[in-house]
Amino acid sequence: MSDFLSNFSGDNYEKIRQQKDEQKEKQSQSEAKKKTRSGSLSINKDKQSTDRVEAKSEMSYGPKNSKTNVYDTSKKNEEQPKTHSEPENLEELIYTKKRSKKKKYEPKKEPAVAVETVTNQQRNPEEMIETDPTYKKKQIRKFVLIGLGSLAAVLVMYFGYYQMTHVKVPDFEGKELSEVRQWSSENGVKLQVEQKYDFDKAANIIIHQKVKNKKIKKNQELLIDASLGPDPEEPVALPDFKSMKLDEAKGWISKHKADNLAIIEEYSDKVAAGDYLKFEITNKDVKSENYKRKDKAKVYYSKGKEVFEKDISVPDFAGKPKEEAAEWAKKNEISLKVDEADSEKVENGKIISQSIGKDTKVAKKESMSIQVSTGKALVVPDFSNFTVEEAESKANGLQVQVKQVFNDSVPYGRFISQSVEIGKKYTEKDEKPTIQVVYSFGKPYIKDLKDSTLEGDLQKIFYDEYQSKGANITYQVYYIDSTVTKGTVVKMSRYNEFVPTDCVVQIGISKGNLKPEENKNSEKQEQAEN
Repeated sequence: MSDFLSNFSGDNYEKIRQQKDEQKEKQSQSEAKKKTRSGSLSINKDKQSTDRVEAKSEMSYGPKNSKTNVYDTSKKNEEQPKTHSEPENLEELIYTKKRSKKKKYEPKKEPAVAVETVTNQQRNPEEMIETDPTYKKKQIRKFVLIGLGSLAAVLVMYFGYYQMTHVKVPDFEGKELSEVRQWSSENGVKLQVEQKYDFDKAANIIIHQKVKNKKIKKNQELLIDASLGPDPEEPVALPDFKSMKLDEAKGWISKHKADNLAIIEEYSDKVAAGDYLKFEITNKDVKSENYKRKDKAKVYYSKGKEVFEKDISVPDFAGKPKEEAAEWAKKNEISLKVDEADSEKVENGKIISQSIGKDTKVAKKESMSIQVSTGKALVVPDFSNFTVEEAESKANGLQVQVKQVFNDSVPYGRFISQSVEIGKKYTEKDEKPTIQVVYSFGKPYIKDLKDSTLEGDLQKIFYDEYQSKGANITYQVYYIDSTVTKGTVVKMSRYNEFVPTDCVVQIGISKGNLKPEENKNSEKQEQAEN
């Protein structure tokens, strides 16, 4: 402690102060050189910082530490009120004053460069900080480059997005509509087609498009006009084809685009090649005067006389399939006529005979006929020769439905009729009917229904027993007083006898309203009345 205080004695304190003053002078000289290089602005800042450092350093070291100064200072401290606790020794006193003076004379905040310089000088007076005059320019340049880079990135992203969402529309005018549809489908463009009649453009050719050789956004509509060809409703004045040759007629059709007017060339033995033969309009209601482009018509021109040599040899088609003869005739342009007949020997579809013999020479366009087998025919028999039980088994492969009906004149079990005539033939290709064969039940017989049949059963009994079997037997009911259960059949006008197929039976139905004694009296009364 004594060594530390000895530094602040009179002689030692002066030596220390002189050394620090020399350091300050050296430092100020070096700073002056740097200030000259860095310009007026940095010189002013360095001077301010140097003045502040000198002022602060002078205050930090204080006056010469003599006995009188120490004494005067101690007296002043005794006279002033003690607001703070005094340090116990002199070393603490000196340290406290130096610290408080630093806080009291702490320089105000200056720009970043000046403050940094003062702070560094306070830490180490021998360290020097050199300020870069191009710092701000570099910062500005840095921010400019960052901004330009960001702008370029945004532009690249926008360009990429634009390329992805837009597509260039080619020039489709004069091209097929199918080509435009394919392009719009592949590129995600909505196609709106307006079709118009155009004499100069064929059907489905693009007449006009709203946008071409420009870019449009995907999913946007592209409006185009497509041709429907010439107007079919436009009237066309027909020329006199009789005075026109074949080539002239073709030229007129092409010029007026009358595509529904067809030219047909035919051979003719009387008219020279290329001359007019006839003119026909398909619709009989259309006349030459009101002919329109949509109406169909034919104009015939001659191909002249056709001459063929008889150089085609006819094969033997007997027993061969019909298709073989048909193929030969088509290949050699022979007119083939096909007739059909059943055969016991030749199977179905095979040729029985031909009109032109084997190895005979014929020319094109000649006619030839063949007879083709339909197989073994099924003949409808005479079912009057068979009984009811024999009818189905004697049908010769045909389907038969046997039925029996009541008949007043034909005895029981005898033949009445058949739906298909006797001897009719059916081949394998024919649709074969079901033959209805009818036999007789004889006359109808009425059974006794009294006391065992209810009124509700009469409909079924008369239908099943008589009407379904061809007899037109009906009944009429009336109601009588009786002790029998109500609704029971108690009287019949005819029973247990043969009746005609067309008759009416009177049937009495019990009311069930009498007791046994009353019933006897009513019966006696009826007998008396009769």
